[in-house]
Amino acid sequence: MIKCNFDGACNNNGNKEADTGLGYAIYDTKHNVYLKEISLYGGNGTNNTAEYKALIECMKDLIGLGLIKEEINIYGDSDLIIKQVIGQWKCKKEHLIPLRDEAVKLMNKFDDLNIKWVPRNENALADKLSKEGINQKNAIKDINDDKTINKEVLPITVFNLGDGIYKVVDRGCFYAVDINRKFCSCPENQKNKEKCNHIMYIENM
Repeated sequence: MIKCNFDGACNNNGNKEADTGLGYAIYDTKHNVYLKEISLYGGNGTNNTAEYKALIECMKDLIGLGLIKEEINIYGDSDLIIKQVIGQWKCKKEHLIPLRDEAVKLMNKFDDLNIKWVPRNENALADKLSKEGINQKNAIKDINDDKTINKEVLPITVFNLGDGIYKVVDRGCFYAVDINRKFCSCPENQKNKEKCNHIMYIENM
């Protein structure tokens, strides 16, 4: 089973021009490893737009990882967002309707996906990642512009978890590497199915 937590943060909620941050973590319960821990700058918006964007980016990553047929539970602490995407509440804010529609469209691509509310204290990792995303405005992907800004070069950090499993931190994002299978959860490896920089980095350590 795959477990995901998502959250959005905003440095001035209610102001649509405020900076936002997105955070989500994807955990493989079978192998007891985080496939991804992601912090992203979310562009300008409100806390609710950040929550929606975090959920959307999380599901896009799940699709990119080839997990659409897995049992997936997604958890968030925004009662509003969760009840809107599962259809319990109507979405009345015009600026949220396109995000709601995109989230529902992505949800329908999965065979067995459930989204559930959890209290904030049970969503601490995603909360931390989303707040870090606000501070990555000049270093991490701005999803509004769909481009990567490389004003700062952040080093790769590798943690050896044993049995050929590594955790890689690259530009503020976390990826899982299985060196025996030549697998990495980063977009480069998932798209091209070839050795990515993270695998080559570990092989040359």
